[in-house]
Amino acid sequence: MPKNLKAYGTLKADILMECEDMYFVDRETIEKTLTFMEGQLNFLYEHTSWESKIEQLALERSLHTIIESIIDVGNSMIDGFIMRDPGSYEDIIDILEDEKVIGKDVHADLVQVVKLRKHLVQEFTEVNHQMCIDIFTSSESALKAFAPAVRTYLEDELGPVSAFRR
Repeated sequence: MPKNLKAYGTLKADILMECEDMYFVDRETIEKTLTFMEGQLNFLYEHTSWESKIEQLALERSLHTIIESIIDVGNSMIDGFIMRDPGSYEDIIDILEDEKVIGKDVHADLVQVVKLRKHLVQEFTEVNHQMCIDIFTSSESALKAFAPAVRTYLEDELGPVSAFRR
């Protein structure tokens, strides 16, 4: 049960109190995904050349898994905290901003990153590597801010992580 029920409004607070067993945020899975994403980001930002075929494939895969990490964590937050249902991948980012998980300062950059998913997944035969590099380079601060923002939100809403599981 979140300790800050007022943030949810009366109706959501009533629903959470009545359905406490249904309310669940898998912090362990979220943390595992965030840690993986941070490792991928470190790889991308430490690497300086994307010229060879293998480097380009590594770029594509790293970006794709970063985007999937953002989407998965966003969906877990939306489901766990009973936020409105998203209509698209970009809407996940909108909801996270609306619910104050992420700030306005990172919203636009994260939307641009998530929009790359279509290019990487559906247009994989003609990936524009320079466009991908430009977007992840210009979004560096937003991407690096995502995991800490999620962790802060979880701690504010659920309290510190406990060694004991429910």
